[in-house]
Amino acid sequence: MEGIDRAMARAGLPQDFAAYLTRLETDTAILDDLLVELTIGETYFFRNPEHFHFVRREVLPDLQRLRGPRHPVRVWSAGCASGEEPYSLAVLLLEEGYKDRMEVRGTDVSRAALARARVASYGEWSLRGTEAGRMRPFLHAEGKRYTLAPEVRDRVHFGYLNLAEDTWPSQSRGLWHMDIIFCRNVLIYLNRLTVEAVAQRLHATLAEGGFLIAGPSDPPLSGFAPFETIVTDWGVVYHRPAPGHTPRVHALRHFPARVIPPLVQSHSPPPVAPLPAAPPPPPRPSAVPDGLEGAKQALARGDWREAAQRAGALAEDPVAAAVAVRALANLDPRAAVRACAEAAARHPLAVELRYLEAMLLLGLGRLPESEHAVRQALYLEPSLAVAHLMLGHLRRRQGDLPGARRSFRMAESLCAALPPETPVLLADGERAGRLLEVVRNELTRLTALEEKHE
Repeated sequence: MEGIDRAMARAGLPQDFAAYLTRLETDTAILDDLLVELTIGETYFFRNPEHFHFVRREVLPDLQRLRGPRHPVRVWSAGCASGEEPYSLAVLLLEEGYKDRMEVRGTDVSRAALARARVASYGEWSLRGTEAGRMRPFLHAEGKRYTLAPEVRDRVHFGYLNLAEDTWPSQSRGLWHMDIIFCRNVLIYLNRLTVEAVAQRLHATLAEGGFLIAGPSDPPLSGFAPFETIVTDWGVVYHRPAPGHTPRVHALRHFPARVIPPLVQSHSPPPVAPLPAAPPPPPRPSAVPDGLEGAKQALARGDWREAAQRAGALAEDPVAAAVAVRALANLDPRAAVRACAEAAARHPLAVELRYLEAMLLLGLGRLPESEHAVRQALYLEPSLAVAHLMLGHLRRRQGDLPGARRSFRMAESLCAALPPETPVLLADGERAGRLLEVVRNELTRLTALEEKHE
């Protein structure tokens, strides 16, 4: 409700809900402003890295088998926010040799977010993921911000789109015949009927043989459009079948597509039978979840204010305190630093709070303070691999190259001691094998930097 109240106030109708509803029907700017309040989303480069690994290892080779090695890959980031996702996809394609064979598009309902995406200037908070090292060769430091190189920025085309509107697929907008669509953590904001319509339009926008990757919290789509469903160990991928071609995705389970007539046609179709009844939605809980679970759910769907309020009411729980800090970081990083310091004082043995404090301070460019916080985290948990990785990064940025090497080597040994598929503590689901690759890339960069200084 707070988001609606703020949007009504900006529209000049803080007390008149009926008048506000009328304006929403005719004023697209006011509608856009409300949608932004209701759909704020967290984003950073290479978020959910397993999705990008799947594209690299499975999707791109399959598209080459289907369309040939010279086929230009068309990618759409639907709900791209401030651009980190489509830029990550562009970097992935550059890494895989698609320099002259890619078209990447990003759309969002927030014109303000699209403006930020086009500027392509980011802080450390956008680089907090374990895959951040893949972006750094394309970033130029400007004070406390990083500007994306034209080599990447100019390869992504941004445009406004409200997914709930029946204005796409659209050849004039370039939203058609897509090989890959990322539509992650967007559909959770839509009601069931709208999700059904969007699912059918997503299917129609995919080229035959194309892949759709949704977010882990998004509702299932296989009952709404004739997707083939591919089940992985981290979630579901949707595939539009191509006649005579079966994707050779390794070690995964395939479920054939249901025959469901598409909602969007490229020409006037003959009459078709009505859609088969979709499976009933899961029963709604009798009440809104309370306590820590409610805070975690709010955080997962990107409702930062609700997450902060719910978790903030549980100040004596260190896990809730960490949830509150993560939510605040997306609203006001400086307030999040203060809240984190206060929570760490209440919970002096909570390693996650010290690590979060270090991340936030790093994002604000306060490197010595960030190093102090990450050292406190390591005092509490000496085997915390991500903290050693961060300490190496901090030492390198402050010119302590021998110290950086020691920290990276420690992170390397800790990751190498784990089975490759083991999730690493406080690494946002990243697994030891992939984190080991990141650490070794950092060591390679450090060696090049040391040689440059000799």
